[in-house]
Amino acid sequence: MKWIALLTIGLALPAAAQDRQGNDTASDWRVTHYQSFGIWNSICDERIEDAGLVQRCYLRWVDVYSTRPEFGGQFVFVTPDPEGYQIEFGIEPGTVFSPNGFRIEAQGNVTWRTHWPGCLTGLSCRFSGNDADELLAAMKGGGTFRFAFRDRYGVARDLNWPLAGFPAALADFETQTQSRAIRH
Repeated sequence: MKWIALLTIGLALPAAAQDRQGNDTASDWRVTHYQSFGIWNSICDERIEDAGLVQRCYLRWVDVYSTRPEFGGQFVFVTPDPEGYQIEFGIEPGTVFSPNGFRIEAQGNVTWRTHWPGCLTGLSCRFSGNDADELLAAMKGGGTFRFAFRDRYGVARDLNWPLAGFPAALADFETQTQSRAIRH
């Protein structure tokens, strides 16, 4: 199971599997912290660059919902940002969500949803500042992330990401970020 997670990281973060010149080579990031909380992973890594040691921490989940030949996956990353946090969803090009298909549900109620065109059409889907704070509050409130969409092959999908474990993962991420003096 761990090798699938490592493979998925490589698929979800092509830039991390490239050298600093953009060549497809093994990454030189060295993992210094890895902790799982249900589906949520709190990760920190580091590498030496010209200016010295560079450290980063992130919270993530990667969902490979279809294997080859019609590969499909979706991911979310929470990272420090000057305004607090940035939350980025990686969505396959050609994905089209139903109008209310990108939401959080808790106890039968929708507690958060987006109608942002970039998210619903598989383009850029990032939240920062107050938008990220609002989304994080909903994620900490529990329930399930629900994604109802048609993938780029026309297959209807309905992904469920449980938010159990997310508050503990976020707390660990914050502790790790603070201990490394990684600024928001």
